[in-house]
Amino acid sequence: MDLNAIIRSDNAANIQLVVNAKDLRDLLDAAMEFATQKIKERDEPSYYSREELLEVLHVTDPTLNDYRKKGLIPEPVKIAGGKVLYDKAKVLQAIESGQLRIRKRVSVTK
Repeated sequence: MDLNAIIRSDNAANIQLVVNAKDLRDLLDAAMEFATQKIKERDEPSYYSREELLEVLHVTDPTLNDYRKKGLIPEPVKIAGGKVLYDKAKVLQAIESGQLRIRKRVSVTK
């Protein structure tokens, strides 16, 4: 059994490792870098594109514009190239507060 398998095992075996200081320091640096990156990813704002928001809310483009004019959704952020993005946290907050409702998708059959 290799070291990785032993470490990940549910077996409560006691093991002793001999590690030099440099390897331990490198391991800790890598762990800190990994954790820092995960925290940054979590804290960075994420956005819905216009198309994604239309799908999430199950509404049409004119309805989304109406929601924006009424202040039911946050003002979009415009980035280079004319792309429009909506702050995901603010949209979810509006949904959770009841200010904005997700329409139920209705299937139309002929």
